[in-house]
Amino acid sequence: MDGKMEELDYKKVGCEIQVRRTRNGITQTEFAKFLGISQTHLSNVESGRVMLSLKMLLKIKQRFVCTLDEIVDQEGYKELLNSKNKLRRFRLVRCDE
Repeated sequence: MDGKMEELDYKKVGCEIQVRRTRNGITQTEFAKFLGISQTHLSNVESGRVMLSLKMLLKIKQRFVCTLDEIVDQEGYKELLNSKNKLRRFRLVRCDE
């Protein structure tokens, strides 16, 4: 990594929000009301034209009981899980003084 923070992919974030919303059987209008935004704004978010504030993303995280990473960086989150789940084997050696 070169120290630069990666830009968020608005389309991927919007798609993830839309997928979670539809899987939970929530309409765009209902979800927009829950978030306190217009249905048009939510539509723009889901299509990747605009991004929600951190406050709104945290509200979504709580509603869908997931991590923020799962919403804003799904690929990075899966990569992190894969690296944590790899087994590490160590050989125990007895050290006598």
